Amino acid sequence: MKSAKALTFLVGLLVLAACSTYKAKPQLHYYHGQNVPEGYITILRASAGEIEFLIRVEFTEKQLYHLVLEGDNPVAEGWFSTLRAGSQAYRVTLKPSEGLAFEPGKTYRLCIGQQNPQAVQMTSSNYECLIDYTFVFQEKS
Repeated sequence: MKSAKALTFLVGLLVLAACSTYKAKPQLHYYHGQNVPEGYITILRASAGEIEFLIRVEFTEKQLYHLVLEGDNPVAEGWFSTLRAGSQAYRVTLKPSEGLAFEPGKTYRLCIGQQNPQAVQMTSSNYECLIDYTFVFQEKS
């Protein structure tokens, strides 16, 4: 009987520890992935509320997680299809998270990874970018 109580206590303690390490906005270090050659990623449109990329990198995965980062802070993020549908590129349009905006003159990074950062933070404090594209934001229509 004592071992059952001890086991229940340990399980409860583990659940509590797991919950206390989860953060809705994880503090991760986003490791630079491979820098792509010039012309493989193009910004088609850019405003304070939206940025559209044309991506010519070929991936084996049908869907990847795309983030626009300011340092190690995600400004915009989401899952996007990497399928090209007979084209040589695919398009991704990212909008900043609520309360944020893209700002002219600031340096951002497009990080493309295989997982959602919330899933990564459960096992690591590092997020691996497959592809990394650094750019200075300028409005473009």
